[in-house]
Parts: sequence; C-alpha cells; structure tokens
Amino acid sequence: MRPDLHIELGGGAVLRPYTPADADALFGVIDANRVRLARWFHWVDDATDAASQTAYIESRVVDGRSLDGNGIWIGDDLAGGCDLMITGSDDVGELGFWLDEAFVGRGLVTRAAQALMARGYEREGLHRIQLRAGVENLRSRAVAKRLGMREEGVLRGAGKVGGGLYADLVIYGQVVDEWRKTV
Repeated sequence: MRPDLHIELGGGAVLRPYTPADADALFGVIDANRVRLARWFHWVDDATDAASQTAYIESRVVDGRSLDGNGIWIGDDLAGGCDLMITGSDDVGELGFWLDEAFVGRGLVTRAAQALMARGYEREGLHRIQLRAGVENLRSRAVAKRLGMREEGVLRGAGKVGGGLYADLVIYGQVVDEWRKTV
C-alpha cells in the first residue's frame, strides 16, 4: 500500500488507499454485494465483519511495492476497489478490481485501472501488467479490452471463487511497449 497514492479520476471520484477508518464502509459494501462478488472472488468469504476488513487493510501496509489496498471513492461513498499487485522481481503487475452494483457503468474501474497502469509502467518500472477474469465475467473482460490488453488464453480451474469453487479464467496481458503506443 502506498500512502502517497491519491489519484483524481474525474467526476468527483478518487482512488486512494484504505485506512483502518474505512473498515466499516468496506465491509458494508462487500456485504451488500456479497452474492454477486462471491461469483468472482474468493476473498468475499473472508469478509466476515469490519474487524476482518481492518486486518486486511493493516496487512496491506507492510507491502511497500504493490499498489493495492485501494478504494474508489465518490465523496464519502465507497464505490469499489482497484489494485495493482506487484510481487517478485519479474517486474509484472496484476490488476484486480470490483464495484458496488450501484456504481457499475460509470467508467470508474477503467479510469482507476488506467491510472494504476500508468503509474506501474512509469514509476514502478513494470514490464508487463496482466489481468485475470472469469470466462463468464463479461464486464471485467470488457474492461481488459478497453485497457488495450490482449487476450492470451484460458487458465482452466485457476480461479478460486466464493464457496471454495473454482472457475476458468481468461488471462489478458500487456507489455510496456504496447502501452506506450496507446498514450
């Protein structure tokens, strides 16, 4: 988590790291969208109360390289999250995002992901950014295409989702040279 991350997304929306004070809002939005989100994400099962979200937020503080643990905020309302996980030494980041159903269709995830990709390539020196989405998750797959990412294949049974089930994932990727052609 990067405390210096504060990105204006337009229309009053901001991407910023969660703080422990955001735990109640984070749990509330996850809980209100639990059934829909559990179809795509295993972490929904771990969101049991505000304390579980405080623990999640605090776990992100120790990660000094990743651009994760971020909320998309419109005023005081949490609209969702968007992260760029950077692990290892291979200069690869992985995008992840989710939204409260009430905020779908406003371009928030696309703008947040574009901002994180720019930061990943420009300031973090990433060579590649990838995104994995459920084969049936047409909304997330559309975001990947809007971001200029290339569909690279299907990973069978590679995504653990809510309830301990597994889903096939489509992997999308982009390398820095491709990104440079789009900016």
